[in-house]
Amino acid sequence: MQTKKVVSVLLAGVTTLSMAMPVLAANGDPNLVVTPDTQYSTPITSGSSVTLGLMPADAHYQRTGFDSADAAKSGLKVEGVNFGGNRLTGVYEYGAKETADGWAGTVKVTSAAGQYGPASLHIVNKNNTSAGIDMTVYVEAAETQKDVTVSNVEVKDLSGDNVIAEDKQNLTVSAAAKEADNPFKNSAGCAQTYATAGDALYSLAEANNMSFEQSGGYVQSITDEAENTLAAYTGEDWSYYGWNYCVVRDGKKVSEGDMVSASVLEVKDGDSVYWAFGTYQQATNYFNTLK
Repeated sequence: MQTKKVVSVLLAGVTTLSMAMPVLAANGDPNLVVTPDTQYSTPITSGSSVTLGLMPADAHYQRTGFDSADAAKSGLKVEGVNFGGNRLTGVYEYGAKETADGWAGTVKVTSAAGQYGPASLHIVNKNNTSAGIDMTVYVEAAETQKDVTVSNVEVKDLSGDNVIAEDKQNLTVSAAAKEADNPFKNSAGCAQTYATAGDALYSLAEANNMSFEQSGGYVQSITDEAENTLAAYTGEDWSYYGWNYCVVRDGKKVSEGDMVSASVLEVKDGDSVYWAFGTYQQATNYFNTLK
């Protein structure tokens, strides 16, 4: 029938048009994501500032953006500091910038003078406060800090095959900037001026003839002296297997390690650093047994 033909043509036209349309801005979208030029873990030089770019995203985490510069400037709020507040001034400046994906809000964060180490900020979209994100900023020390001595560094396979098991006691750990062969040196998202849990892994690798690969501050694989390698992968049941870490200080787990990468978490004299390969749950169960 002609009517059916007309309807079919109209539906085809609507479908074609909808496929060609860009994702529309929506101030109250369910997610908040970074702009392409902002890292989830961002360095600040001691006593200076950094500007973070954030924008709304749809249920698939596709950037949509705020619908105007004014909406972007007034759309963000630092709702709280998870930890490391002493490393920041606590004064935040809000602004807006236009990106290829639409309008983004900006948050200028300033570090406190004389401080160093990571801080975690919880930032929300004021139009939908359930749309929030935890952002890490880590303050680089004004001068490279002295070496520390950790009590123990351990690498353990929890996946069931016991492929790698390594440990070493009383290891000297240096800041990445002081070690030419440290994979974390000059790498984005990795602290350079103070010793970290990631640098402790490098000290173990040097002591036990091991090696590892990292990307953006996250360890991707570890290889022992016998050339056994454990690399991150996703199993047939979609379980993710990878490297997780934990720092124990004075008999307690350093909880900040649950929110930041090992490459920015500072280690101190007497700490113990544990690396475990397996699922997140396997690692969590193991770390909960540590004292």
